Amino acid sequence: MAEPLLKHHFRAFFAGGILSITRLATGFVRIKYVALVLGTAGVGFLTQATQLQLLGISIASLSMATGVINRMGAIGPDNREREGRLLSTAFTVQTAASLTLLAAAVLFSRPLIAAVFGADTLAHSPVSRLDILAVVFSVPLSVVASGYLEAVFFGGGRYDLYVRASVWATVLGFLSTLAIIAVWRLPGAFWSVFVSSALLMSAFVFYVRRVRPLGDLFRAGFDWPEANALVRFSVAVLVSGALVPTARLWVNGRVIAAFGIDANGLLAVPFAVNAYYTPFLTNALWGRMHPAVTRVGASLEGRRELTAALRMTVGLATAAIVAILFLKDLLVPIAYSRAFLPAARLLPMQLFGDYFYFVAFPFTVYALGISRLRVYLAAWVGYAVVAVLASLALIPMFGLVGVPAGYAASNVLGAAVAIGWLASRREDGLAATLLMLASGLAVVSIQSWLAWSGQLFVLQGAIAVVTGLVVLASLWRARNAPA
Repeated sequence: MAEPLLKHHFRAFFAGGILSITRLATGFVRIKYVALVLGTAGVGFLTQATQLQLLGISIASLSMATGVINRMGAIGPDNREREGRLLSTAFTVQTAASLTLLAAAVLFSRPLIAAVFGADTLAHSPVSRLDILAVVFSVPLSVVASGYLEAVFFGGGRYDLYVRASVWATVLGFLSTLAIIAVWRLPGAFWSVFVSSALLMSAFVFYVRRVRPLGDLFRAGFDWPEANALVRFSVAVLVSGALVPTARLWVNGRVIAAFGIDANGLLAVPFAVNAYYTPFLTNALWGRMHPAVTRVGASLEGRRELTAALRMTVGLATAAIVAILFLKDLLVPIAYSRAFLPAARLLPMQLFGDYFYFVAFPFTVYALGISRLRVYLAAWVGYAVVAVLASLALIPMFGLVGVPAGYAASNVLGAAVAIGWLASRREDGLAATLLMLASGLAVVSIQSWLAWSGQLFVLQGAIAVVTGLVVLASLWRARNAPA
């Protein structure tokens, strides 16, 4: 049972490999460049700007992408009239929400800027109100691309075109960012967010013509039945999607108030590491598991998909985490600069908590696939609330380390609930799955402790190498398993 399914997940994992590698490579160079040119304070400012944009996208898109994908699959390609009503409804609603949010952000820009960046902090920087509004104006462009057209690519079964468009947008956005920052420094970093969003939307518009005619995609209209169907998904995904960047903004604001903008630049390092390696581990969940579970529902086959995805994701996560921990003192100055080396101290706690995140995450995708939207919403609300409360409680005791420790506490709770649910189902292969999870936890725990204490560097290297070889051998076995 497990081997053939793992083979399918293996293929899905590599389907988005080109895009993930492109984003990783360009992101690595970009963040190194920003760190060298703008320093810790510049990274701290840009981190807040990025979180502000992500929050705006979550709200303005109403997180309808998942609903559009599911509805396009349910309608099918033979009923273009009904599909047209769906798409026009989604486009109209998202456009109206984007323009409303944009108007509100401009009208209340001063309190918004003070809340996100701090009035005193901004007063001593070269960043102006107009520079920050450039980030705000990038939101509608990103909504069209990531909130609407991306769903059309996936719903139309053209993941290949999505990858091509994203690769072009990533490369062009990377080059424009370097050029703009070189000329305008920190204010240019804010404008580079707007330019990158414009390039992403342009690339998506160029390639999406092969999926559906542009006249069918950018058409105003509203259909109540389709709107109701979309709302079921959008409410759950919107709340969860908006809570995470809101939580980050809130915690980062407290860090800036307590330790200054430079500390927020250091704190950006562990979250950036998480953001760059996570897509490699979650591609298979969205490319294989989610559509498969959507098709078969809450059945034995669906739970087998979950088990296969869980095993592969956690196995890869274990190898990635122990390798990053082994190389952390080398990676941080290479990726940023030696001024960011204190951030390496945050990585053991961040990556230890990440292990539990990758244990819990497949269960949220499964809940979304079987339309258990309340469960999905409760999971992400709980994650954000616990992360914020735990971080705020731990910061006074442990300083910056308290932030990743708070997120780790939230991840541990989510993983415990998820594994408890899985154990209660008593599926075939449960013992093997639990043994694999326990083994991964043991390896990550040992490596995290060694990395935290700075001891036995040779042993850390041996753990990273052996773990990587074991995971690669397992993947190779899955790849060559009979279908």
